[in-house]
Amino acid sequence: MNLPLNSWVYSAPEMVQPGWIGQRPYLTTPQGGKIVVDRYVLGLWHFANQRNLAQALSWADQQGLSREAAASALVCLVEAGLLSRRDGQIPPGVASEEKVQSPQVIENGELVSAVIVSYNSREWLPECFASLQSQTYSNLEIILVDNGSSDGSLEWVQEHYPQTRSIRISPTVSLARALNQGIRAAAGAYYLLLNPDVKLEPSVVTYMVAAARREARCAAIAAKLRFLWAPSFLNGLGNFVGAFSWGTDSALGHLDLGQFDDWRELPSACFAAALIPAAALRDIGLLDEGFPMYYEDSEWCYRARLLGYRVCAAPQAVVYHAFSGREPGEEHGGLKAQKLHHVVYGRLRFAIRLLNGATMARFLLSYGLEDLVNALAALLRRRWENAQAYAQAWRDLRKALPALQVERRLIQDQRQCSDQELFAPQRRLPPTLIWRGLPLLTWDSICQYYAPWLMAQRGQDYPEFGEWEMEPDALKHGASPRLLWRRLVEIQRAEGNLAALHRFAKIVQWKLMQP
Repeated sequence: MNLPLNSWVYSAPEMVQPGWIGQRPYLTTPQGGKIVVDRYVLGLWHFANQRNLAQALSWADQQGLSREAAASALVCLVEAGLLSRRDGQIPPGVASEEKVQSPQVIENGELVSAVIVSYNSREWLPECFASLQSQTYSNLEIILVDNGSSDGSLEWVQEHYPQTRSIRISPTVSLARALNQGIRAAAGAYYLLLNPDVKLEPSVVTYMVAAARREARCAAIAAKLRFLWAPSFLNGLGNFVGAFSWGTDSALGHLDLGQFDDWRELPSACFAAALIPAAALRDIGLLDEGFPMYYEDSEWCYRARLLGYRVCAAPQAVVYHAFSGREPGEEHGGLKAQKLHHVVYGRLRFAIRLLNGATMARFLLSYGLEDLVNALAALLRRRWENAQAYAQAWRDLRKALPALQVERRLIQDQRQCSDQELFAPQRRLPPTLIWRGLPLLTWDSICQYYAPWLMAQRGQDYPEFGEWEMEPDALKHGASPRLLWRRLVEIQRAEGNLAALHRFAKIVQWKLMQP
């Protein structure tokens, strides 16, 4: 890869187009997604198109910006699929020869039971089932739990995959209850819990089973989730619950450059794609069916860790998740009333079941103040249903409190670690890089998160960090966190006043979330 800088030529894929959401620019992905950028990233993307690397780097000089940051931005744009890079010495259309090894099929592993809960998910099932059928791990059974669908999901599965075990539930029940029914019907040594709107790479089950066998006291293995509509960006590698705001996916919105592939232990696994050993589930217990939806996976995983188990990552197991649809919008009106009720109630139930003394009091006080402020804001905006959702969630908690106190005592009697140990794994997690549900790829995120990591990996085959003179100590300075005030000034310059205010609010929110 150590070719002259003028040998590498960039081009914008035909399906990648710029657009605007209000005052914020974005670039589309070939899969129909949107990546929010800023004026610097958009400017470099325009400038680099049909230019070579040496010319592209000269853009940084024109803007008075660091060449190291520009080189990192070019890598990110290529890795994100927003620019393509080719060796100008190779004629266009002539592919380089690469040997692709077919994954090894594992035939004699223990039975894995894939449990999928479907609610009007007919449009997602063909892709999900096809990816399960193509797994290199062959000892696999599939169980579909149809949770009161009216779109013919169950009939489609019975017609096209008659070997699938099907369970019909009517009327619709909580996700936790539906998952428990599927688990009870499963015969496997492992339960692979999946959302219907996922697509698995062929070796996912192989990697997850290997990780479960490798880890002692393993409660769950989390796959690496990427967005289906932006497959270079992370939907998350596990998830976590903080002392403020909603629980969220770990590394949500980050461009996946392999920077998290050394993660071994996680706070929690997202049950959109998680593997649970049957032996661990028998010891820990089933999911808590008192969660209407949301937080049931986090509660189960944190409970498992309270009991001395570990939740681990399988970063090589890549699963593509639709998240908010095949072509996500940029809705920003807040959560719908029913979902809002579920998440408000869910985090309260999580805190009361699992947390001890002062930690529980802090979480409940933080949640209560936040809910009060948000409910008053909803009233001022005349969003009556949202305000009512907050009140209803607290009323439901009061009704459930006697039973919750009994469950709490049973869990606390078996506790094997402190709250400090319980929350320790999430203190090293990076902030989310998301805006209105869309990933952010801005000059600030590149300089703050990607450039230090990329420059530390200079031995890797990135031509952008090839044979050109870097500034003295660029690696050392590039890896140093920048002062907050300086970051905000730079964000204001690149993204505008509202974006700088939004980022400052997110930084404060992130600090408040830490237990």
